[in-house]
Amino acid sequence: MAQVDYKKPALIGGAIVGLLSVMPLLQTLSACLCLWAWVGGGVAAKILISNSPQPITSRDGAKVGLLAGLFGALIYFVIETPLAIWQMQAMMDTAAKIVKEPQAVELYQKIGQNPSLRVIFALLFTVIGSLFTIGFTVLGGMVGVKLFEKRRNQAPPPPYYPSNYPPPPPGDDQGGWPRS
Repeated sequence: MAQVDYKKPALIGGAIVGLLSVMPLLQTLSACLCLWAWVGGGVAAKILISNSPQPITSRDGAKVGLLAGLFGALIYFVIETPLAIWQMQAMMDTAAKIVKEPQAVELYQKIGQNPSLRVIFALLFTVIGSLFTIGFTVLGGMVGVKLFEKRRNQAPPPPYYPSNYPPPPPGDDQGGWPRS
């Protein structure tokens, strides 16, 4: 059977995941069950199905979703980490205002004022976000296969016979292939 090319679908799906997850107005939708990860995995699966001559399985969908998730998580991590470091003090000040527990307020203020802690927590948040992105993109790829693959029980395409292959002998039902 022909090899399935995962690169193009994974790169397109990963670009969708990574770029839409860091856009300021669209981040809210991403926070809602990692929506862009689901979409990126589904798009990668749809492109894979469209480019494949053979039926695609859930395993293929998970594989293309994983590759798209890794690429998308890399984009997310590279763009989001500096932004998170830059915004960490404001995030901790906001958290301190929301929470009324004195120990928590003290901790949030300590994190917001210490540059090393801001970097550590920003890295921690973006690594966790990247891992969630990868996981949900895998699920999006599997769901995409279930939604878009319509060739479930079809026979695979006929094998390719080179033009220099000898014709089958008369009455041979194997199409000229050598007998085993």
